[in-house]
Amino acid sequence: MTASIDKSLMAMQVACAVGGLAFASVAMAQTETSPSAVTTAVKVPTKKATAQKKSAKDAATSEAQDKAVKLQEVTVTGSNIRGVDMETALPTITITREEIQRQGFATVAQLLQNISSAATPDLSRADAGSLGPNQGGSFIDLRGLGAPRTLVLVNGERIGATHGGYTDVSVIPTSIVDHIDVLANGASAVYGSDAVAGVINIVTLKNFNGAEIDTYDGQYMPHEDGRQQQYSVTAGKTGDKGSVVFSASYQNSGLVWAGNRPWSAYPYTNNHPYFGLSYVPPDGGVISGAPASLFPDGKSHTLVLEPGGDSRNIADYYRVTPQTFDPVTGFIDSPANEGGYMYNHNSGEQTTLLSPNKTKNLYLDGTYHLTDNINAHINLGYNQSINGGVGSPSAIYSGFSPNPDYPITLDAHSYYNPLNVPGQTPATLRINRFLPEYLYSNDNSSKNYRYSFGLDGHFGVGDHEFNWDVYTYDSKIRDVDIRNGYFNLIKLTQALGPSFMGANGVVQCGTPGNVIAGCVPFDPLGKVTQQMIDYSRINYEERTGYDEKVAAADFGGNIVELPGGDLTFAVGVQHRSEAGFDDTDPAAYSGYSSAYAVAPNQGSFDLNEGYVEFYAPLLKDLPGAQSLALDVARRWSHYSNFGGTQNNAFKLTWKPFDDLLFRASYSTSFRAPTINDLYQGLYLAGGFTDPCDSVYGPSQYGYSAAVAKRCSSGTAGLPGVPAGFRQTDANGVPVTGAEAYGVTNSYNGGNTNLKPETSYNGDVGLVYSPSWVPGFTATADWWTYNIRNLITGISNDQVLADCYQFGITSACGQFQRQAGTGQIINLMNLETNAGWEKERGWDFGFKYVLPKYSFGQFTLGMQSTYLSSFNLLPAQGAAINYDAGLYSSWRVRGSLTLGWTLGNFGANWTMRYYSPFEGGCAYPPPDSAHPGFACTLPDHYAPGSGVQPLTQYPSATFNDLQVHWNAPWKATFSLGVNNIFNHVGPYIYGGGFNGGTDSYFDYSASYDIGRYVYMQYQQKF
Repeated sequence: MTASIDKSLMAMQVACAVGGLAFASVAMAQTETSPSAVTTAVKVPTKKATAQKKSAKDAATSEAQDKAVKLQEVTVTGSNIRGVDMETALPTITITREEIQRQGFATVAQLLQNISSAATPDLSRADAGSLGPNQGGSFIDLRGLGAPRTLVLVNGERIGATHGGYTDVSVIPTSIVDHIDVLANGASAVYGSDAVAGVINIVTLKNFNGAEIDTYDGQYMPHEDGRQQQYSVTAGKTGDKGSVVFSASYQNSGLVWAGNRPWSAYPYTNNHPYFGLSYVPPDGGVISGAPASLFPDGKSHTLVLEPGGDSRNIADYYRVTPQTFDPVTGFIDSPANEGGYMYNHNSGEQTTLLSPNKTKNLYLDGTYHLTDNINAHINLGYNQSINGGVGSPSAIYSGFSPNPDYPITLDAHSYYNPLNVPGQTPATLRINRFLPEYLYSNDNSSKNYRYSFGLDGHFGVGDHEFNWDVYTYDSKIRDVDIRNGYFNLIKLTQALGPSFMGANGVVQCGTPGNVIAGCVPFDPLGKVTQQMIDYSRINYEERTGYDEKVAAADFGGNIVELPGGDLTFAVGVQHRSEAGFDDTDPAAYSGYSSAYAVAPNQGSFDLNEGYVEFYAPLLKDLPGAQSLALDVARRWSHYSNFGGTQNNAFKLTWKPFDDLLFRASYSTSFRAPTINDLYQGLYLAGGFTDPCDSVYGPSQYGYSAAVAKRCSSGTAGLPGVPAGFRQTDANGVPVTGAEAYGVTNSYNGGNTNLKPETSYNGDVGLVYSPSWVPGFTATADWWTYNIRNLITGISNDQVLADCYQFGITSACGQFQRQAGTGQIINLMNLETNAGWEKERGWDFGFKYVLPKYSFGQFTLGMQSTYLSSFNLLPAQGAAINYDAGLYSSWRVRGSLTLGWTLGNFGANWTMRYYSPFEGGCAYPPPDSAHPGFACTLPDHYAPGSGVQPLTQYPSATFNDLQVHWNAPWKATFSLGVNNIFNHVGPYIYGGGFNGGTDSYFDYSASYDIGRYVYMQYQQKF
């Protein structure tokens, strides 16, 4: 969006009606009814009307001056046109400053995540396992299409994103927000890349006079955690020569531990408190696959140290036995049923359900009138955010070392090896040990710097008025991410290596006469001291950054008069450059840390864009056509990395009579590959099944004759393999199952050959404001998205299927077969363009502002989204996923609000609703061993996939209440409770579908986690 849009938004109050209901109380502050859900509030007199009141000369002069001002001020989100008597065809939700305060959410992110068109975010503060640069950030996902496909703007300008395409809205303090426009519709013809699912435009305060202090304090009750505090000071001055607004704010959001909520306190919730617990005790280690010579049956077994046992005495270890189940319910209902102490450790208690966050913001916006027709404007912003999180206790686990030269085993001659004693045969042991005193945690510090500067103005030529704007902005993000819980493999190998008891009674690393100076031997099976951890520990440190620079110019005005009004246009050009880097931890990347690492990377691209848009009011004040208008737009974009793309938009509004408005739109959109998509460093991928393996290949690839032929004769430059060929592991031994791991060096990473995602979307709707029911407006909109060439990562098996099963030659070039052995090597599974995503649904809403009564004025409003279809084809040959109503893709999500005001008092009651949905079964049938887990739809049929057992999960409704009082000394007190009944949403078993929680918890990140009580105080001066 252009700066012309940025500067003109300050005089616009979009009357959004129901389609603009952010929450049901959106319309409650409005007393006028409008036939359109999104209509500019300014109506400019026509030439004829003006001429009736003034002389011809005075009328022309007055009109030119008036129109110049209006063209300068009014722009609708979703268009570059500066509207004059203009109604938009796009259903836009507008959330005003007052409505933000009435909802009682501490942050912009919390507010936006509760609109009906928003889905569970890709990442959230509940994403305890991400432990990366995005940890603790707040990202908005419109329509469930992914946060990188939602464009976030401030005053019509991009605010910058991480190099993965995520825009953290927590950098915008609520203290500077005038209103927020949410356009859940593709808009690349207006805004360029990323506006696929929609656009969020945060419009800041303009023409602010006086000062304001805002405070906010709240926490979950009765849990007494997750406290949020926010303090801000805002001051401004507007005069004849310009205006200035300054704001400073501080926010502190406290953590919530997983152990403090029933669904996260246990691996499978409090409904199954003994299920999924670890056999690894919190204060002792495990010997994995102890030598067979220790057991009468001559087989290897896993041993665990008994509580209080001597870790150096092999007799104090007991065999781990399988979990047992109640024969009737299938539940594991007591420790006695689980081998006693051996299955009683719940490491998840040391995990954050909500990670802590501290944010500081400084903001300055100013405008100076250089002349009557020219303004200078500047905008400065600084944000510092400190986020944290705890994933789980750290662990020492043989077999999970990223470097095979450091296998993390306890040396046969370690002093702490229980087999390194008289009477036993020393042997190197595979070990497993949790370390509750050393947590996988994340400290992420992010800084965002932004400035914008420009000039804008207007002028007239005869009866025509024109506006212009030139501006530049620069946004920088710098992030330092420090992760704890890892080990220096060199030091850990020394500490787990040979050691002995020294003459001074202190265990020493090495052997007598060859001591490793400074080394502290590690006892992974017994008592772990802080000195042991401190010697071997190492932090993972990652530094990332992203720069975005823009220079742009816009020009627009009215050309000719049409039957319905002036034909108005807007044109503009823009040059943008983006650059990012990811300096991953050098020790991890070099293989000397227990952390897996991505190779460091950096990259950049630039682009040039131009756009043109026309708004044509075709008819007006005619029978059957009270108004008829067409808006068309085109944007040309040329990227240095992949070339050019064009995107168009067509929008139509028709009002047959005053009470009814029809609107329709069709547009194309795109999402360019991000810096991370293009340049992400290589990292080790998982295993795969070789299509040519004679044992597991045929069944995995559909017993295809085409696959068999390509395997025997070769394909696309790959040699054939002999009959009876077997895939082998890293030791050259034939694999014993499909999806073999450790068989080759296979890598994931970015791909500089990526093309943009493309999309087309449409919307058809109506707005009805019956004159016979004053104060009532209803809206209904049908919408559709169709996204192609998805930028995605696909599995190793999909790469091999593309080559051998579907005959895609380019896929065959992503790996080789080793000469002599025929084994697959160097499989480069990079980001690619594959598959498509289609989504359709409806938005419904209404508002009703009742007449004023002696006992107050009531308002009622509803806003909801119905998801009719959500289909995904992840890659060629894969089954289509039909996800509407599945896995937290709710069919219906909405809100209903009742508001009341009487004098200086007011109250709002809001109900937020999530419909029932179908989700995965924890243990799909037939599974007689787990009857305690519900699988209510065992015969569910999924098109393209066959029978796919599911479970029906119930709906959830959360109720919020706020009361407020406007004090006579220009203050406002607000007291509120969100989720007043402390309702708990349904537990969602099955894993992998909970969104925003990294699958850690059997609960959706969109649901409330408890009753939240807050108080706000605002003082104006």
